Amino acid sequence: MPATARADDFLQRITINFSPVYLFSTGGDDNAPPFPGQKGLGYTNDNATVGGERFDYGGALKIDAKTSLSFSHSNIGYQLGRILTAAPNTALVTGSIYDYTDTIALSRSLGGGLGVHVTYFDHQRSVVTGLCLNQKYCYNPATQSEQGNPYSIDEHGYTAGGTYDFGPNTKIGKLLSAAIDLKYVPRPSTPAGPGVALGGLGSYVGSQVLFPYSLTLKLPVTDSSTFIPFINYTNLPVLYRDSAVPEAYRGIVFGFAKVINKNLTLSYTNINLMSCRCIARVPPPDNLRLAAGILKLDIHTGL
Repeated sequence: MPATARADDFLQRITINFSPVYLFSTGGDDNAPPFPGQKGLGYTNDNATVGGERFDYGGALKIDAKTSLSFSHSNIGYQLGRILTAAPNTALVTGSIYDYTDTIALSRSLGGGLGVHVTYFDHQRSVVTGLCLNQKYCYNPATQSEQGNPYSIDEHGYTAGGTYDFGPNTKIGKLLSAAIDLKYVPRPSTPAGPGVALGGLGSYVGSQVLFPYSLTLKLPVTDSSTFIPFINYTNLPVLYRDSAVPEAYRGIVFGFAKVINKNLTLSYTNINLMSCRCIARVPPPDNLRLAAGILKLDIHTGL
């Protein structure tokens, strides 16, 4: 085969994605006022609720008919719901928080609705509005430059897992989809740096194997094969660098995807998660509550 033909064949197997994303708050108590006569901790004018644009992107290489190698950069913005503390009439609100995750994945379809994958992921916190608490970089007025933050929240590691589509056939595919991963998060055996929050919650743990899973129900509520509403239950353990033990987020995600044409998809995702009370950042009697909305226009095209 001539070299030009081989190059053309290679390029035809590449897909690229560009996705303008609008992130916004969906939680009623994300920036709740203080209790009467009291000031809520963290309640300042610069702790605005999320409402801003970001840009997701990625690409995929089709290795063969069933195998692909992909990269994605995805964003999320949210606030934690007002956190009640043990002190009388005292609460904490976080203001807007922005995270991003870079993922490299090798995926293969095994047929019969079954797919498997392995990934490397890097989850970072980029912004905490008005404060430099646990984001990746902070501005140092002494040097007038940004520098790495030892108190940053981040999580990186590897997953191996699978998905299985099953149930009755509908116009939008199989009714149900289940997913489970073995997630390995490497960490030093003893805390490294000042950022680890023990807070009387037991001993710091090193590298961990965690098991996130989810179950998704598609909702064929119209006759259209291009409009796909869904509801999902997610159990998502995370092990941030500054946490003593894993946090176990769990809850409901719902939304829709609308395929406009072969190169354009519009989607909305509403996230409602709660964590265990297992981190020092949230004292008893409360839990972390995370609510967010993601409106995305996915533009995907071949080279």
